[in-house]
Order: sequence, then C-alpha cells, then structure tokens
Amino acid sequence: MAETPDSDLDDVARIRRVLARELETINEYESFARASSHPEVKAFFLHLASEEKEHVFEAVHMLRMLDTGQDTHFASPIAPGHFQQAVAGAPTAPAQVHVPAPAPAPAAIPARTPTEPLTSLPPQRLIYGLPAPPPSAESHPLTVGSLRRGGGGRGGNR
Repeated sequence: MAETPDSDLDDVARIRRVLARELETINEYESFARASSHPEVKAFFLHLASEEKEHVFEAVHMLRMLDTGQDTHFASPIAPGHFQQAVAGAPTAPAQVHVPAPAPAPAAIPARTPTEPLTSLPPQRLIYGLPAPPPSAESHPLTVGSLRRGGGGRGGNR
C-alpha cells in the first residue's frame, strides 16, 4: 500500500507522521549507542536520541493543541489494572503501578559571555554553534534524516 503524499494530509495527520518517524529515530539512535564501542560515539548517539525525545514532546504538544479528542486521552489517567483487564484470566486485583516522579525543572541556560566570539554566518547556517555544511542542490531546509523518505525536498515545494 502506497504512503499518502504529505501534500494530501491535514496538519494533524502530518504531525502524527512526524511523531512516528521521531519515535523510530529514537529507537535507531539508541540501538546505535548500544552497539557502539567508543564512549564518545555512544554519547553522541544518546545525545541525538535525547533531542529526538524533545521533538516527540513538541509533536505531542502540537497534537494535543489541534486534536481535542486526542488531548482528552492525554488528560485522563490510566486506571490501575487497565491493561491486565484486557488479558483473559487476568487477576481482578489491580497491579502495583510505578508512576515516576515529575522531572525536575531544567537548569537555566547561561547566556553568552561578551568574550565569546560570534560568527558572521546567519543562524540557519549553524549547528550547535559550528558552521553547517553548505546546502546541496537536492537539500530542503526543513527535512532531515528519515523525514526525507519519499524524496522530500524535490520538486516544486520550495
């Protein structure tokens, strides 16, 4: 079955597609990290996975904002034993469920000191303060990695 072109999707469907791809990418980066024998390479992949998790959070935020039916599910807690009830012969007593404590608030990011050199490159040409490689004729500024499946960036969408 062929995948629906992005141009034929509404915003909610596009966000769900991005969310699925971000989740796939997290799994891939974490798998690369597990397979790595070099500590810095492992840290690099875990760093990338962490960034993708932020993208998942942002996509879920957008999804909740645009789809009130979906938001209702996020706003409702899952009752203890919910999953066990779906299994035939499951015990009637609710299972103990571990609910993690909320994550602490992130520390403030320190501002640049006046002695840090600034670059003359425009912001869109920087990646983590390092110059980004020049764009190729086939590149698209809004797609990276697995999001380029299906030829994103080619054609008259620019």
